[in-house]
Amino acid sequence: MIVFDTETTGLPKAEGSSLDQQPKIIEFGAVKLDEDLKEIDRLEFFCHPGYDLPPIITKITGITDDKLKDEKPFVAYYQQVCEFFLGEKTLVAHNLPFDRKILKFELERIDKLTKFPWPYEHICTVEVGESVWGKKRKLGDIYEEVTGANMKGAHRATADVEALIEIVKWYKKEGHLA
Repeated sequence: MIVFDTETTGLPKAEGSSLDQQPKIIEFGAVKLDEDLKEIDRLEFFCHPGYDLPPIITKITGITDDKLKDEKPFVAYYQQVCEFFLGEKTLVAHNLPFDRKILKFELERIDKLTKFPWPYEHICTVEVGESVWGKKRKLGDIYEEVTGANMKGAHRATADVEALIEIVKWYKKEGHLA
């Protein structure tokens, strides 16, 4: 199982908008878990999007243009991401359609969408949570509910992944995930 998250330059534009107008990944975080939900590998990196970040993104994430100035674009990490995903069965994210779409945009930009080893099972913890809680809930709210602790580092890819792993463990223990 791979649990992943992205931080981006913004929200996706309307369907059919130019790929140039779609957001880019600025931070990628992923943790690979075994059958017992124990960490076996992780991949994390920052990406330079090729332009300055909108101020609202820096406000939300704390990621600055200065932090990204010496980082490589996503294409430089394509091989690592492929190798990390290769052979995995399950992909998990909080609001999976968003993160999957952002990754698809990056793969489309480098003409690798059809060459990417997507896991065949996709789990969105927003959707799982909707059946558990009766409504859509934010990652931090669910984390606090299931752990009793405040979530630290929200809107940073690896911190969000680490919080999500605790939620996945709780969902599995409570019978909400197979």
